[in-house]
This record gives sequence, structure tokens and C-alpha cells, in this order.
Amino acid sequence: MNRILILVLVALLAVPAFKAAAQVPLLNSYPGATSTIYLDFDGQSVNSPYWNSGVPFYCTSPNFTSAQITTIFNRVAEDYSPFKLNITTDSTVYFATATTKRQRIIVSAYSAWYGNAGGVAYIGSFTWGMEIPGFVFANLLNYNVNNVSEAISHETGHTLGLSHQSKYDANCNFVNEYNPGGGTGETSWAPIMGNSYGKSLTLWHKGPTSAGCNSVQDDLSIIASNTNGFGYKTDDIGNTVQQSTPVTFASNAFTVSGTMNSASDVDIMKVTFPSPQRFSLSASGLNSDLLVTITDNKGNVLNSYNPPAYTSVLFDTTFNAGTYYLSVTNTGNTNTTTYGMLGAYTLNGTLPATALPIHSMNLSGAVVNNKHSLNWDIIADEPIESISIETSTDGKNFSNLQNVSADARKFDYQPNSTGNQYYRLYVITASQLKYYSNVISLREVARGEKYILTSNIVRGNNISLNSTGTFNWRLVDMNGRSVSAGKMNTGFNQINAGNLTSGMYLLQVIDGTSVSTEKIVKQ
Repeated sequence: MNRILILVLVALLAVPAFKAAAQVPLLNSYPGATSTIYLDFDGQSVNSPYWNSGVPFYCTSPNFTSAQITTIFNRVAEDYSPFKLNITTDSTVYFATATTKRQRIIVSAYSAWYGNAGGVAYIGSFTWGMEIPGFVFANLLNYNVNNVSEAISHETGHTLGLSHQSKYDANCNFVNEYNPGGGTGETSWAPIMGNSYGKSLTLWHKGPTSAGCNSVQDDLSIIASNTNGFGYKTDDIGNTVQQSTPVTFASNAFTVSGTMNSASDVDIMKVTFPSPQRFSLSASGLNSDLLVTITDNKGNVLNSYNPPAYTSVLFDTTFNAGTYYLSVTNTGNTNTTTYGMLGAYTLNGTLPATALPIHSMNLSGAVVNNKHSLNWDIIADEPIESISIETSTDGKNFSNLQNVSADARKFDYQPNSTGNQYYRLYVITASQLKYYSNVISLREVARGEKYILTSNIVRGNNISLNSTGTFNWRLVDMNGRSVSAGKMNTGFNQINAGNLTSGMYLLQVIDGTSVSTEKIVKQ
């Protein structure tokens, strides 16, 4: 059957949607875009030679509430927010779009016609102009709004030309059709075109498909390709100090919304304080592991914030009078790189009315003789009443380890666990104000391991570690680029970090085919 005949048959067999009683909110992510993805929640009759062997069937509505539909819409819209593509729940917007620039995704409670799957769609159907819908089966996803959101983004990805992101082992043996990603908590990750259910960072990916371990699919390049015809949105916030966006306070607060348009995007905001000021900032984004860096008007880096177990940033500090720049970008973590960390983020800044009793509190640490040695500095305007050292194995759930005296500035500890240990201070001032320090991660190395990294935090010009043998090493930035490489010898080694800019890196220690990876933060 030729293409023209297929188009004719589809046109003849198309039927209008049957409208259920459920009220669907009319939502649009990018009004005015010339390309549209229509999320159809209210039931739909399907009569197409390309589904169910041409036998007509009716897709019942999942009967989601308006609030649930809005949540699903927002999650899907976030995944496609970097592109000039409108995600909509309004059928009139869909029908007003050219047939070769639109796609319907039917979200239904009826799956018996197809089988046991979260959804199904034809690869590339977005541009065919043949009105072939894709499907997501909410009943088989237990009507879970997060899982339904993931399935919609996944099936929409198919219609835009994407295959599955698969998993292979180090020897190129096929492991899984759907790459499940890895990690737990906020920094857990999986590809949208893999199995992203239950993960926090669900992103577009560049990796192998089921066609083979060397058959690499670049999701972003395919979505934004000339074939689909919509491309990326224009960068909304400047990437240099000269192009920075001034921040204006209203009632001692501001909110700035931006978009990470690429893996290397840097958005810079200009903040001016006419007098010494306490300043609090929170930064968050669904598809981002954010790094916020503060520089002065001479370009000096004053501080960088990226909690290791969190994707959001929160800090409370003081500034002298002057002009400063907030730099917002993404950073990789132990589960993934910055590829695919595209989408919207929000900054909320406030000028609290009260002075900040603690001006600075910095916790550092190192592994010394198989013990964790913690050191800290506190600069405060009022006396410290108590200091508690808290520990965690995941960087998120902390418990009290030891209460120390208010004038203590050092603590040594031998943990029972051999895995990563996270530490922070919980400090209470004389006026009963409560503060947490920065979080650090130290690794207790068991006997027989290849090396002991003195600290993951690098403040000087060298990364120090003790090695049990001769191993190759490689330092990689969070975009996957090799920064430097060399060989370590048995005993004490120092890797030059003097040329590194502030940020996060991965240190890879290679022993034959075995690779151990450590996260390094250069301050």
C-alpha cells in the first residue's frame, strides 16, 4: 500500500472524539508554537488500520481529576520545555496545527485491545500527517500520576523518532531493553526512553539502543532535528556577566524563572546590595541537579552550592555592600552527567529582616589513618550554645552522632560502616536560632581496597590519595570530557588540580577493566 493510499484511508476512517463528562483543564505549555503534542484524557473512539488490526475500539477516560491532569501535564511539559513545542490538553489547539506538526497521545483506562504495556506508539509518527495516535494505559500504571507522566513523555519520544535506551555490560553483552538507570533519592536517574518509573531525575539520554552496544542514540539531537522541525527555544538568560539579568527585589524578595537550554548553559543574575545584608536563596528544578556559584564584581568565586545528595540548593548567608553575580548551571552526580538536564528552574531570594548571627560556618574533613577527621570554623556575632555532629549514609537522612562542646572545632571518628559517610553540623546559638553547616562526604576505606582518597573536597592545588599499587587515573568533568590523566604509584600520590575551575569532577581509577569512580569538588 503506497503512502497516498494510506493517507486517504486514514482520512476516510477518522471519527470525532466522544467527549466524556470529566472536565479537562485547558492547558498549554508554549502557546503560539507551530508544533503540538495533544494529551487526550477525556475518552476517544479509534478506527484506524494501524491499531487493533483495523477493528474500531473505544478508549475510556482514566477519569483523572483536574488537579491530577494538571500535575501530569506539568511533568510532561517540563520534559519538553527546552523545545519550541506546545504540550496541550486543548483539542482545538491540536486541530489548528498542521497535520505534519502534531501528535495525539490518548491516555486511557482501556488496554485489553493491545496487551500488557504502559503504552505504545509508532516511531516517527509525529511528522507523518496520518493522524495515528499513541497510547498510554493508565490502568496498567495503577493510575499513578508520576508513572503516567513518564509513560506519556516516553511514548511521545517514540513519535518524535526515538527508540529505547538499552543497557549493556562492560563486555557489550545485552542486559536490558529498558535502561533502568541507577541511584536512590533525589539524585537517582534513568533515561526517559528507558525505564524511568520511580526515579527522580528522568532525562533524555545519549546511549546505546537495543540495536547494539555501539548503536548510540542522541535523544536531544533527534528531538530537535530538522525532521521534526521545531528545534530549541532561544536562551532566556545571558551566559556572561555582560549579558546577566539584573534582579529586582519587591518587598524584600524576588523570584526568577529560567530554563537550562543545553547541558553547558549558564544563567547569570546580577544582585546589588546597597548595604551589608543577610540573603537567603533557594533554587530548584525538576530535571536539574543545580549548582549555584556566587562571584563578586571582580570575578572572584566566593562560594559554590551543590549539596551532594540533593538536586536543589538552599543557603542563607551575608553579603557586604556591593554587586554580586549568581551563576546557575547544572552539574553531574554519581548517577549521571549533565546530558539531558534541560528544563525550567526557579530561584527564590529573600532579605530576612533579622541579622544573621552566624556569618559563616564551614565543615571540612579528611580520612586519616582509617578515621574520619572533621574540622570546622564558625564566625558568629553571638555565643554558640551547642554543636551536634550529625551523620548519614545517604546524604539525606541524618541522625545525631555526637554532641560536642560549643568551643570545639575538631572531631575524630572511626565509623562502623565502610561505605560513604556524610556529615554536617547542627548549631544552636544563644538566641536559640538553629543552623546546619554544609554537608561533606568521606569514605572509610576497608582493607584490600586500591586507594584511600584523603578528601572529596579540594581547596588547594592537589588531590591527595594513598594507593596500594600502580594504577592509571583519569579526571573527567561533568560533561564527560577528560581533563587530565596519569598513573599513580604505590604510596602517597598527589594529582595536580591547580588548573581546575571551581566545580564538580569525577576521578576514575583504572585497574585493567575495573574502574572505580569518586566525585571530586574543587572549591
